[in-house]
Amino acid sequence: MASVYQKRGSWYVKFLDGQGRRRQLRTRARTRSEAKGLAYELERSAERQRLGLEPLPSECKLTFAELCEWWLKNRCSVKRADRERHRLKRHVFDSKIGGMPVPQITTGVIEDLLRGMERQGLRPATFNGLRGTLHTVFSRARKSRIWTGPNPTSEVERRKNPQKIRVTLAAEEISPLLLHVPDDWRDLFAAAIYTGMRKGELFGLRRQDVDLRERLIVVRRSYDFDTTKGKHADVLPIAFALLPYLEHALERSTSEFVFPGPNGKMRGEEADPQKVLRHAMGRAGLVDDYEHICRRCKAAARLPCAERHPDATLRTCRTCGMKLWPRAIPRAMRFHDLRHSATTLLLRAGVDLHRVQRILRHRDVKLTTGTYAHLLVEDLRAAVEALPASTHPPKPREFATRLLPVEGQSPKAKAAAVQNHPGNRGLQPVGETGFEPATPWSRTKCSTRLSHSPIS
Repeated sequence: MASVYQKRGSWYVKFLDGQGRRRQLRTRARTRSEAKGLAYELERSAERQRLGLEPLPSECKLTFAELCEWWLKNRCSVKRADRERHRLKRHVFDSKIGGMPVPQITTGVIEDLLRGMERQGLRPATFNGLRGTLHTVFSRARKSRIWTGPNPTSEVERRKNPQKIRVTLAAEEISPLLLHVPDDWRDLFAAAIYTGMRKGELFGLRRQDVDLRERLIVVRRSYDFDTTKGKHADVLPIAFALLPYLEHALERSTSEFVFPGPNGKMRGEEADPQKVLRHAMGRAGLVDDYEHICRRCKAAARLPCAERHPDATLRTCRTCGMKLWPRAIPRAMRFHDLRHSATTLLLRAGVDLHRVQRILRHRDVKLTTGTYAHLLVEDLRAAVEALPASTHPPKPREFATRLLPVEGQSPKAKAAAVQNHPGNRGLQPVGETGFEPATPWSRTKCSTRLSHSPIS
């Protein structure tokens, strides 16, 4: 039974905690009644903890940064360790929250951290990524009994990530793009377009995974890991358009990898085909516009020194008269958007959604339709044109033009034309002047005439 007592002006409570140990706690209660109420609440909470209805209070003495470091070294997978360390270093290790004790990390503290990231202009996907990482850190710590309190990220809501319109390739743009891709990258780019494979799956593709006679590719690994992102192996058919590129890649390769690097080894995650894609798109003319730069004004720090135009026609500077240097601004397209392009090209070719899902190896068809399918406006235009046409199209009504004065008309003809026009039938000759609304006090109304009659 909990009890209270007063000592040196402060009220203390005695109770059994959740582990059955006798504890004394100094409170801020001002009266005996407040101290008894607090003792009753502590006793009920301890009883619920002993019955397993509430988690026991944690005695974790680690800081939040030390807990995240423990997770990175002991519970995080090797495949994502570098990426997660970079994320935590930016938002936890180098911030104030990293030095806070773990028991002080509450839902409100994490919400404040995410609001600060929002004020910095970061995207919602960044918020959701950090939230998922912190949720995993506390979950693994609870399973290892390092932290026995509740998971503070469970009540943190995910931010809505607006869906972007991805830039994809059209069928007639594939050949110009591959023509301007460097020789050591061309075969890999063709495989990305015609199979929809991810970058890591292409880098880790080996000779034993390709069967040219049966025209099959076994996708079973990503980089040097023995599994893919979806944790399953799949078999894909090889398109006829891709066969010459794969044959050239296998003849050129001097190692077990189909698309090795210049040294014959597997390309690592630091290899950046994004730059290769942007340069090839610029040379192929797949650009948004061109930036014409004046080198003389740029060197002299004069403004403006650049202009934007939709073409690369040579122009002269308006300030100094020197020829402008045109620089292509490629479309905002990522290497992963080649996978989006493969999906869009298949759908535009009339391939059913189920087979497209199998080619992309998605578990849920919603991911295929909601994220990777990007039909063009012309495809939608053909769909809306299939709607039946109306047999009674609306006719334009004339109203304002009839109210304009016509030269050569008398005033009476103008008034008659306005009055008899079909669009002006709401204006009836009522009231004293003929056009004002009817009112009870108008002399043309019966009520007005009756009001002048003598009262009998």
